[in-house]
Amino acid sequence: MSKRKLVKNVGSMSIAVFISRIFGLVRDIMMTNFFGTTYVADAFRVAYQIPNFLRKLFGEGALSAAFIPLYNEIGIKKNRNKQIKFALNILSILSLFLVILCLLGILLTPIIITIIAPGFSQESRILVIKLARILFPYLFLIGMSSTLISILNSHDKFFIPGLSSAFLNLAMIGSLGLFVLFSPSSTIEEKVTVWSYGVILGGVLQTVVNFPLLKRLGYKIRLTIRLKSDDLKAVWQRLIPGAIGIAVRQINLVVDIILASLLATGSIAALGYGNRLMQLPMGIFGIAAGVAVLPLFSKYIAQKKWKELQGKLRFSIISLSYIMLPITAIIAGLGKDFIRILFMRGKFDLNSVEMTYSALLFYSLGIIFFSLNRLVIPVFYANKDTKTPVKISAIIVGVNITLNIILMQFLQHAGLALSTSISAMIQFLLLSKYLKEKIPQIRFPKVWQAILKTTFLSILIFVGLTMVNSIYPAKNFWAAIIKVGSLGLASIAFFIVSSSILKVEYSSEIKNLIWQKLKRK
Repeated sequence: MSKRKLVKNVGSMSIAVFISRIFGLVRDIMMTNFFGTTYVADAFRVAYQIPNFLRKLFGEGALSAAFIPLYNEIGIKKNRNKQIKFALNILSILSLFLVILCLLGILLTPIIITIIAPGFSQESRILVIKLARILFPYLFLIGMSSTLISILNSHDKFFIPGLSSAFLNLAMIGSLGLFVLFSPSSTIEEKVTVWSYGVILGGVLQTVVNFPLLKRLGYKIRLTIRLKSDDLKAVWQRLIPGAIGIAVRQINLVVDIILASLLATGSIAALGYGNRLMQLPMGIFGIAAGVAVLPLFSKYIAQKKWKELQGKLRFSIISLSYIMLPITAIIAGLGKDFIRILFMRGKFDLNSVEMTYSALLFYSLGIIFFSLNRLVIPVFYANKDTKTPVKISAIIVGVNITLNIILMQFLQHAGLALSTSISAMIQFLLLSKYLKEKIPQIRFPKVWQAILKTTFLSILIFVGLTMVNSIYPAKNFWAAIIKVGSLGLASIAFFIVSSSILKVEYSSEIKNLIWQKLKRK
């Protein structure tokens, strides 16, 4: 696969995710307007995170890591019919397991809430139990949807699968919008209940939207369970360590919620809003790149094309750094004005702006490392090594929890965001180190010169934006729009020109490929 084909796949996924993220942004604007940083917002965040914790096992996490390399290997060495039979068996077993897990979750919800949100008041606890029981079936829907998307990605189908999450956002927006239109005097608790049902509707839509593409590939969705299968045994052997690794990483998220529940009301919501804004650029480029390269890396390793693998890894790392580092600088410099424009209305006041910005600022410091980890971990998975990322994740959990406890004493909820970013940096350094040992056929690419040049330019952008902020603080909505628009464009123009002057590696190629992709779309 050429660099152009790689960029095409990443580009297709990025554009689809961008559209989804825009709808997600509209969803967040609606949520901040109606719920702000109130106890209701905290309750929904906790309830929504519970099925999402478990989703990581079945989406872009352990199941995909164990399933996709084998799926591609069967396609290369056998045929499409064998691939389909293998996938249908996995999907059938997964569906039964998810149904059982959902039923158990609904039954045990009060115990789960007591464990992960010990600082909640009785009022918050009652509400979060109600919402969590509504939301638990979303685990089944997103688990199935994520696996279907992994199959489609293996056949270079990225746009529609990447767009599927837009249906979740549309369902949530539409459900609450219609409810408020016909019941304008409803309470905030009634609104958040309808909001939760919108999640379930969205889960149904984002699952079924993938069916037409699967049909074109030859799939006929049906229940097919064969427990005695060598391929199933191989998936199981790789799934267990991967699942342990994902579970270890989810401990970080659980600890964040536990600790945030002990802080001021709105801390969980502020962390959620800050994380969502950070996920906008990371989802468009970082996560999209990680999704697109797993099938590619799997094929290279199956065919023992080590030189090609090393080349694509190097190109991907430099490309991500070229995109994500200046974005980080712009977010850090203009984040408060950006939050004011998007969210400051209804229940979202100046205190909410400050709380959300402090979370966004410290999350943004880790954007590049979150993205690079998404890129490097698939190399291990493609090599059928799920154990090494597990061991590294276990170390990172200890680091993150320790930093959480220390930093929250000084920075409150922002300390939780900062510890997450620092942990991501340490994780990337460890992944880089072990990659050299586990796959000696490739050398970890020499990328630091290009990254240092990009970092230098990004620091200049941040310093410049900080100086402008001290001279020209935006005092109202329109002033903030003018400031963000003009300074954002000026920062991008400065970076593009300066990267050409400093001859940042691949800079011209990256710009040309992105521009060509945007023109085609």
